[in-house]
Amino acid sequence: MPRGRKIVRVVEIEDCTIEQALAEFYRHNQIKGLAKETQRQYRIVVGNFGEWIGKEKYLSAITEKTLEDYIYYHTERGIKGVTLASMMKHIRRFIYFCVWRGYMEQIEVTIPKFEEQLKEPYTEQEMKLLLARPTSSRWVEWRCWAMTNYFFSTGQRLSTALNVQICHLDLEKATVKLVWNKDKKQKYMPLSSALVNVLKEYIELSGLQEEDYLFPEYEGGQLTRRGAEDSMKDYNHSRGVMRTGIHLFRHTFAKGYIQNGGNPVKLQKLLNHKTIEQTMRYVNLYGNDVSSDLDTYNPLDNFKKSNYMEKRRKIMIGV
Repeated sequence: MPRGRKIVRVVEIEDCTIEQALAEFYRHNQIKGLAKETQRQYRIVVGNFGEWIGKEKYLSAITEKTLEDYIYYHTERGIKGVTLASMMKHIRRFIYFCVWRGYMEQIEVTIPKFEEQLKEPYTEQEMKLLLARPTSSRWVEWRCWAMTNYFFSTGQRLSTALNVQICHLDLEKATVKLVWNKDKKQKYMPLSSALVNVLKEYIELSGLQEEDYLFPEYEGGQLTRRGAEDSMKDYNHSRGVMRTGIHLFRHTFAKGYIQNGGNPVKLQKLLNHKTIEQTMRYVNLYGNDVSSDLDTYNPLDNFKKSNYMEKRRKIMIGV
């Protein structure tokens, strides 16, 4: 056999329309037990991709050029950065699923690169307005106030917090059992003393029982993501804070923790990040320990200080 010649593996591709593949993909995600919100995102993003191509077409219609055209289409519409990259990651998983099922040949899926920017956290003045204790008797305002304290003190994701029930709290030991996490692992997390006091007052005033959710809807059931976001938006606006976003509390918590001298490894556990690299984004952006002792260890400062002390010594001994 001549050098450099390779045996080509022939793969038989089964005809399958995009619509059929999407239905199987959605079912596969459900069987795998992906979070409902994650499944919803796949249905929206990959479903729109299928509509753009034409669901009645066969998967062979999807080529590398098709994907490039789709990226260009959304770039022209003003969608870019993390949003476009996230969309293409969703589509890539759908493509890989179809390849795995033998419905199409492997193609390269390009993920657009972007300069990652963390959203600016709430300012100190905004947090003062949001953390002010309610003076009204409106229960929804008290719930939003408690949620503000909770997110600012824990940095937890909304989906995690919405699944916390009163029975998961141990306010005497200042801990909470998190039964729903992004990594699907239950764990216990500490609560600060200030947050414990807030929760005790809120739970007592709300009359919540062991089986109740910590942040329930008005009728007592589990609060939805949309309901929480809309409620907090109204709460922020009523306090004179025009910026909204529950995830901003997560950034604000991380910034405060780092700037107050918190350990990055511990912060990784508190934020439930899979890798330390995710946490280091906050450390690199908000860490103040780099400049705090700069004058002490900087070689230029030490050189000038040494020379100044040497001249001062010579003057004092009359040299």
